[in-house]
Amino acid sequence: MAVEGTLDVFNLPEILQLISQQKKTGILTVQGQQDIVAISFLNGRIVAADALNQTLEEGLAQVLHKEGMISAPDLARAASEHQSAGGRLIDLLVERRYIDRPRLLEALRLQTSRLLEQLLRWNQGDFKFYSGDEVSYEEGFEPISVEELLVHAAQSMPAPPRPVPVAAPRPVAVPPVEAREPAPAPVARPVTPGPWPTAVAKPAAAVTAAVPPAEDDRAGPFRKMKVEPRPAAPRSLGWVGKVLAALLAVLAVAALLRAPEALLLPFPWQAREREDLAREQRAALYLKIDHAAKTWFLLKGSFPDRLEELVAAGLLTAGDLEDPQGRNFLYTASEDSYTLEPIEGGKPVLGAETSEAITGNFLLDPEFLNIPNESTAQPLVLLD
Repeated sequence: MAVEGTLDVFNLPEILQLISQQKKTGILTVQGQQDIVAISFLNGRIVAADALNQTLEEGLAQVLHKEGMISAPDLARAASEHQSAGGRLIDLLVERRYIDRPRLLEALRLQTSRLLEQLLRWNQGDFKFYSGDEVSYEEGFEPISVEELLVHAAQSMPAPPRPVPVAAPRPVAVPPVEAREPAPAPVARPVTPGPWPTAVAKPAAAVTAAVPPAEDDRAGPFRKMKVEPRPAAPRSLGWVGKVLAALLAVLAVAALLRAPEALLLPFPWQAREREDLAREQRAALYLKIDHAAKTWFLLKGSFPDRLEELVAAGLLTAGDLEDPQGRNFLYTASEDSYTLEPIEGGKPVLGAETSEAITGNFLLDPEFLNIPNESTAQPLVLLD
């Protein structure tokens, strides 16, 4: 019996938690664009993990060297002996006393955890779980619980960068205005009339009259600014105006929540754009309901009888039981499929229905959800 799907429907933490809750024994394979990882489970706990691009011995050697459990010369000597003698590097390290077995198992557990933490960063790929009665793993290996793995992976994630504070601009000091001696009065000189046009000619008496500079002009380049009277502030609205403004705001928010396309696209010639927006909103809602229904199928082995069960389980909200136009849904479910269509006036709306089934991208054997009785027999351990 096998269960398969893609990571764009169910993310990897959900799959690991489901296997842990069901206490399954088997192998989960995850295939991405660059690598394939196989994870072995025993009663819902992880006992081994291996990757295609890096063997178990290569990953273990890196952990031993990085954690300082074996020196580089000893590791090189052990690798040379392993190439000539054959067998497993794990057994050779213990037999030649490069490291004792408890420390080796500790390094193997650390290597498995780091490989799984890298796998949790994947958001694309295919997964497949093969259920069985027994799996092979290293004897004495302490199993890793899924909860421990997820908590440690969350703690090891890098923190988001802190915003760099922007220093406030320093005030520019303005040098004080130095007092200057008053400038001497200009000397009046007679002006000889020139060949200006008659229309702009000025009397000689007006031109020869000397005008002394004002006090503000004697202050140099830093002259006093003329203070203009501030315009009177507009009178605030009375309580009637405030109530009307609040009522209009509430009506606008209600209209935006009830029919956003009518508020965003209010003009008659935008009817086609309103239909396209409503179609996209309905498609997004159908996708959300489909994810919730398939999650229910994965947990229960069948689709729910009513959409309200998805709301009670926390997979949907009460607002998801209506389409963007405020119409209720007519929901019918069978053994492996369901149909969803909005109704108006007691009749289904043509062209707005949808149906989904457990096929293709999402294959699920209902026997996967049957929890077997706990076996009291000692699990069989296979050694390579």
